[in-house]
Order: sequence, then C-alpha cells, then structure tokens
Amino acid sequence: MKLRTLALTIHRSIAILLGLVLLVIGLTGSSLVFSQEIKSLLNPQMMQVVPQGERLSPEVVLNTVRSTFSDMELHSIILPRTSKEVYTVALKSPRGEWTDVYLNPYTGAILGSQQWGHTLMTFILYIHIHMLMGEQVGYKFVGVCGLLLLILVVSGLVVWPGWRNFIGGFWIRWKAPAPLLTYDFHKVVGFLAAAFLLVIASTGAAMVFRSEFESATYWLTHTPKPTSPVSTLVAGQPPLQVTQILHRADTTLQEGKNTVVMLPHEANGVFEVYKKLPQDIDLYGLSKVYIDQYSGKVLQVDNALKAPLATQINNLLIYLHNGAYGGLGMRCLYVLIGLVPSALLITGIFMWRNRYRAKFKRTHNH
Repeated sequence: MKLRTLALTIHRSIAILLGLVLLVIGLTGSSLVFSQEIKSLLNPQMMQVVPQGERLSPEVVLNTVRSTFSDMELHSIILPRTSKEVYTVALKSPRGEWTDVYLNPYTGAILGSQQWGHTLMTFILYIHIHMLMGEQVGYKFVGVCGLLLLILVVSGLVVWPGWRNFIGGFWIRWKAPAPLLTYDFHKVVGFLAAAFLLVIASTGAAMVFRSEFESATYWLTHTPKPTSPVSTLVAGQPPLQVTQILHRADTTLQEGKNTVVMLPHEANGVFEVYKKLPQDIDLYGLSKVYIDQYSGKVLQVDNALKAPLATQINNLLIYLHNGAYGGLGMRCLYVLIGLVPSALLITGIFMWRNRYRAKFKRTHNH
C-alpha cells in the first residue's frame, strides 16, 4: 500500500506539472507520423511530375541549383524513387538556414523551394522536438519530459487496479455515473497504451540524449565506435562528379538502390551514398557507402542489416518512435497513441475535480 500511495503521488504530481506539455508533444507527434504524405498533399505541384522520358543526371540538376542559389552551400541531393518523384536538393545559407529545392527530373526546371523553418510540417516538428524553445534548451527540456513520461507510465501501471482484480482492470461501466465512467476510461486506455508510451518515451529521450545513449550502447555491447573515413587530398584535383560517384556506389551493395547523396564539405570530406536494401523499412535506407571524393575509391561500407548490435539499436530509435516498423497499420495506431496523453489529461482533470468535490462535500457536511 505504501508503494501504491507513493506511485499515486508521483503520478499525480508529474501529470499536474507536465500534462499540457505532454498533450502538445503527443498531438504534434500524431501529426508527424504521416508528415511526408501531408507535405506532398499540401504541395503537389512541387513534389510530383508527369514522366517524360529519360531522367536528367544529378550533375545537371546540381549545376542548375548551384547557379540559381550561388550564395548557398549544396548539402545533399535526394534521388527520385519513382518515375513521378522529383529531385530534392538541400542547401545551407551562410546564416545556417536550410532550404529544400525541388526540380523536375526530366526538364531540370525548378518547381519550387521551401525554407525548413517556414513550412507547416517543420513548424509542427519544431514544437514536437523543442517546443519552440531553441535547440540548446528546448531539446533537453523535451528529453527530460520523455524521461518523466516514463516515470508517469510506470507509476500509472503500479496503481492500475487490475493487479488486484484483473477483469476489473479492463472493465468499463458504460452505464455508470460520469465519475465512475471517467475513472474506468482512464485506467483502461492508460493500461492498453502503456507499452507503446514506454517505447515512444524511451526512444524520444534516447534521441535527445543521443551521444550519451550511443556511448552506453557501444559500451554495453562491447562494440568499438565506428570511425569516420576521410578522403586523401590531391592538390589541384577537383572532386568527382556525383554521376561518377553513383556509378561507383552501384558496384557496392548491388542489391540496394541509391537514394541520397551527402556531398563533401571539407577538403578531406567524403561522398556518403545512402542505399535502400529490399529489407529496409526506411524510405531511403540506412546502409551507406563512403567514397573518396577525388579517387572514387570505396572507403567504407555500412550494411545496416549486418551492422553491430549497438549500431542496429541506434538505427532503430526513430522507427520505434514513429511507428514506421510495422507498416500502415502500425502508423495509424501510433496516430491514436499520440492522442492518448490528451485523453488521459482530460479524464485525469475530471477525476481530480470529482475527488475535490467529494472531499469538499464531506468536509462541509461535518
């Protein structure tokens, strides 16, 4: 009973302190589950084209962007995955602002551009990951909220009445008075969503405190941290073209499809080519080929399916967090899970009000 009383006090305290914050994080998280689809739906003129024959090479596209946005640094290029998709080139301004430029893969025409901080989905993302409080403070705040959500869920499980009456823990008295119905709804929804909330909260906190989490996973699994390859500088020699790099990548992990090219930004930087293997759940894949920007030599191959355990754990964080690991059905379920904090907060407020009213009546009746 002492444990249950302590857990109930902790549960109520965290709910009072963070209820509204967790509500906002949950609602924005639900919105982000289908962020790519929403983004395409809101901007069809930029995201989709009618196939017109042969696709232009990435080099032609990059040259168009380079000449049009001459004051910005080319960062990466996303290759079309289907005949209707466009090229997407990411740029970074001298002030650190990011812009996506969308180009027709058949004509090379610029279809439009978006600054990362000026789109609806990015705005929702910023609320979700740092509550518009900035990267330094906001990220940590949301990470701490994730850790407190873990405690909130665990304390809720401790006080769940089903441990004393298993059937009663899942019973909702639909015809009971409002206070009892509210209590039943709170206990059942909270318990059913607990496992998912634990996964979402823990993975969210792990991504915020990623450096610490990665160090812990490599230490616990006795896995050495991977090193970053570098290019061998050749004086006076320009970097190879992206088309050449992609040809080199095609000969490595041949069962995979090239999806994204991260461009080198330092003299000893390398090209990073993302590959999507048939078994990958990620849209663009997590396997990477690192290629020397001058010689075209393959320096390192990261096959995500054969990576060390620590790397696989770290790779899975985002998919466990957003439900991408289980197909469309799991993503729809995650949308509903994101609504759970709102439902629990509302029912919790009514429970607190009902308890306060009952206590007030008892006090004044005596």
